[in-house]
Order: sequence, then structure tokens, then C-alpha cells
Amino acid sequence: MSIGDPFKILGINNDASPAEIRKAYRLLAKKYHPDTNKDQAAAQQFLMIQEAYEQISNGANEIDNSIKQKEQQTEDQYQKDLEAYRQKRNAAREKLRQKKQREEAYKLAYLERLKTGNIGRWHQLVAYLGLIMFFILWLDFFLKPRTQALVVESYGIKTYGSIDNHTVQLIKCTDGRYFWCADIHGHQIATSQSLKAIQTPWLHQVKALSFHRDTLLHTTPVHFSFYWAQIWLSLLLIIPIISWYFASADIIFVLGSYVSRYFIFTLILWFLFTENRIVHLFTFGQL
Repeated sequence: MSIGDPFKILGINNDASPAEIRKAYRLLAKKYHPDTNKDQAAAQQFLMIQEAYEQISNGANEIDNSIKQKEQQTEDQYQKDLEAYRQKRNAAREKLRQKKQREEAYKLAYLERLKTGNIGRWHQLVAYLGLIMFFILWLDFFLKPRTQALVVESYGIKTYGSIDNHTVQLIKCTDGRYFWCADIHGHQIATSQSLKAIQTPWLHQVKALSFHRDTLLHTTPVHFSFYWAQIWLSLLLIIPIISWYFASADIIFVLGSYVSRYFIFTLILWFLFTENRIVHLFTFGQL
């Protein structure tokens, strides 16, 4: 049956709710029901009302089913996307875990190579040698100093700047050692008597120079010498032993190993084999 617009038949808007549709249908059905309305046109109107309600109801069900179907499709797609994301995330986490595991294995293997074999023995040698030299330097620093007579061979003709705006001059002695002393005292040393080095008793580290001029005893510190900064520099000598006993599979130990084996080992050799320090060391300062 063609009835036209079913919403117009029921007298409702196209966006009416299901409750409004049922209410309009009940009122019209009651009004035009053949049992209550004997008008000949009432039966035809009642059929149209029935048809309109069925069309609207079927359309609502179809819309409802379509909405539900779309919602279900959206939910299914969301679950698929979520599962794909979880799989991708788990794969990325596993890849990262394996990468970290490989890096840790490499670090441990590299650490083992640094701790064993020739490299390990080299580092260990520098560690104990540096520790011994550390204690010797500190002990020598606080022992009672000695004096040794010096004879000046030549004087520098230029002056240079030192700390605290001091100007210093280079003096060469007949024993082959060079000393930087204050420029004003350098000129006095040229006419002085009894020039002596005030030095540590064991390694002969010169602390200062003393000399008599007329009847006065003068003392001038020595600049740019190892003794000048040996307390601070001696702290470098304990880096090898620290990096050895606190070794771990990280860049700190690797860097400490390289610094120990090359820089600090070279520093120790330079210190021992200059100014006859190795001779002073093994003769306890007697030679």
C-alpha cells in the first residue's frame, strides 16, 4: 500500500524518538480503530496508520541494525589495530632488549680483554707502580729537606712571567739542572756565594734556592718544577689503581685503562728518568 510519508500520517517529525512514535501510533490507532469508529473512512485511515507505523518501525530497525553493524565494524577494526600495535610494540621491545643484551655482552667481553692478557698485566703494573710512587712522593714531600751546593754555569738573558705576576729567569747549573727563579734574585745570585739547593731528601726535588749575599741569607722559590705541583700531580698516579679495583663494564673503566696505560705510564717514566730520579729512588737519596 502506498501511503506517502509515514511520519506525516502519524503526525510526527522525522527525528521523533521511538517513544514519541509509539505514543502517536497508539493515539491514532485508538481514534480510528473500526471497533470504536464506525465511520467508513476510519477503517481506511486505520490501515494507513498501521502501514505507516510498520514502515517507520522497520526503517528504525534497519537504521539501528546499520548503526550496530557500523559500530561493530569500528570495534573490530579498533581491536585489529590495537593487536597490531601491541605486536609492533612487543617486537620493538624485544629488539631493544636484544640490542642491550648484545651491548652488555660486548662490554663484558671488552672488560675481560682489558683485565686479562698483556693489556691487563700492563694496566696492573702501572696501577701498583703509580700507587708506590704516590706514597713515595708524599713521604718525600714531608721529610726534612737537605741542601746541596750548586755552581751556576750560565744565566738566561730573558725573563718570563710566572704566577702572581712574578717574572722569572732561567739558571743552568754545572750538574745539568735548570731552575727558574725570581728575576730579582737571579741578578743577586750572579754575585752571591754559597748557592745551594733546598731539596727533598729522597728524590732530590728542589724546593728553593738559598744563597749568601754579603752577610744575609736569601731564599728564592723555584718555579715551573715538578715539586711545584707534585701534590696535585701525584693524585693522577692513583687513577690506575682506582680504575682497576673499581672496574666495570662502562666507558669510565675503558677511559681509565687508556689513560693509565698511556698517559700516566708515560708520566711515570718521564718523572723517573729525568734529573736522575730513578738513581735517587733506588739509592734512597744517597746518590
